[in-house]
Amino acid sequence: MRIGVVGAGTMGAGIAQVAAQAEFGVLLYDVDPAALTRALRRVEADLERQVARGRLTGERAAAARARITTTTALGDIAGADFVIEAAPEDLELKRSLFERLDRLCRPEVVLATNTSSLSVTQIGALAGRPERVVGMHFFNPVPAMRLVEVVAGDGSGEAALQAAEALARAMGKEPVRVRDTPGFIVNRVARPFSGEALRILGEGVATPAQVDRIARLACGFRMGPFELMDLVGLDINFAVHQSVYNQFFGEPRFRPHPLQERMVKAGRLGRKTGQGWYRYEDGAIVDGPAPAQYALTPGPRVAEVSRVAVLGDPALADLVASAGYRLVECCADADLVVLGGADLLEGRQPDPDVVVLVEASTCPTTELASRTVSPARVVGFGGIPRVSRRQLVEVAPGLRTDPAATALAVRFFHSLGRDTEVVADGPGLVAARILACLVNEAAFALQEGVASAAGIDAAMRLGVNYPRGPLEWGDEIGPDVVLAVLEGLRQQTGEERYRPAPYLRKCVQAGERLGQGR
Repeated sequence: MRIGVVGAGTMGAGIAQVAAQAEFGVLLYDVDPAALTRALRRVEADLERQVARGRLTGERAAAARARITTTTALGDIAGADFVIEAAPEDLELKRSLFERLDRLCRPEVVLATNTSSLSVTQIGALAGRPERVVGMHFFNPVPAMRLVEVVAGDGSGEAALQAAEALARAMGKEPVRVRDTPGFIVNRVARPFSGEALRILGEGVATPAQVDRIARLACGFRMGPFELMDLVGLDINFAVHQSVYNQFFGEPRFRPHPLQERMVKAGRLGRKTGQGWYRYEDGAIVDGPAPAQYALTPGPRVAEVSRVAVLGDPALADLVASAGYRLVECCADADLVVLGGADLLEGRQPDPDVVVLVEASTCPTTELASRTVSPARVVGFGGIPRVSRRQLVEVAPGLRTDPAATALAVRFFHSLGRDTEVVADGPGLVAARILACLVNEAAFALQEGVASAAGIDAAMRLGVNYPRGPLEWGDEIGPDVVLAVLEGLRQQTGEERYRPAPYLRKCVQAGERLGQGR
């Protein structure tokens, strides 16, 4: 079987390389001979790296390189058995290419587009046989990323879609079937990761370094949103936000943030310009987020605390006990009270001098503190995900919280082996806010039939290296908790971007898991 690859940019070169390593013959086309030369050099360099790392023998690398031939004549693609187009993201260019490919190639040949943001239906509109036009969205770098979104346009035939899925598997990739909607799965569902981080920064809740530390150490992401924007390029990130926003006709959930435009206009595009949200020297970050400290060496026990009442979080109670504190059941007997939920404040009035730590992801600390006789002694903390499952805890003092109480909370969490970040008070804090918005967007996508629940979760794990799929995460956190975070954000901000997906609300009403849906 011979694969025709149209376009010799970074993506085209990567697709050609992966196909060649899977022992397919490859014909790589580009109108520019220099682009073909650069593509072959890129392939050769990557194959040499694989050999140097012991992942590939020299013989197999040479054989893979030998399977790739190049041409500047589009007519040569007529002999291909399967065609993958990887031209620049220009709708008219792609439509023109598919019109010509439809005439050149045999009727049974599948024509796939690697578009990441354009409509597969529109791209294939001029093809005489739209049933053989599908999307095959590979991710960059193609040799390393396992996901391929196989996109069904309105006219795509089942046989062509199955052929694309089979080819993806033969190339060592994991295909996920997707309906032709803006952003497909990954570029749509991932929007809140950077979008909500920008709002958190714009509202003064946390700094970029704080958000990135929380994303890494509290949620388990490999990179924080500001680090990721710097890596991808703020110009590219802004363009994707604008594209998805426009394709959804101004849907508030996808609205770009003024900070993005400001950074782009200032030329602060990230690593490639040496300055973005962070500074870079020789490609290395200079002032990035600090790594975990107390997870390796817990801080000392808080001297003024010996008896602790922990309610609503058994795993946290075990953590407190293992740190050497004595657990007590009655708040009146405690030197420190830790409440795993806002509802646990009801009917409990500890000694006015005792500090109360309360999980504040679903309700602001200031509001919770107003329900007590001593609001100055109430400190909010982030418990979504649970403290026992994270390396860092957000600490959120209310408007009337005594700084000494905040300092005690910080020292207490350090003694449990948890780093801290003191952030501004507000629904969702940082971790729960970002996660709730990711879960909500995945719920919208599932409800709209973009992909299956399993497909959405797999796409986000494989395409952007999330530690969990968003629907899986939502079920772990609890759909009711996700709903409470979103409703708190909507009530406080008045913004429609936080309206919960109807499917999320139905799951809460029915007591169903998100991942058991359609």
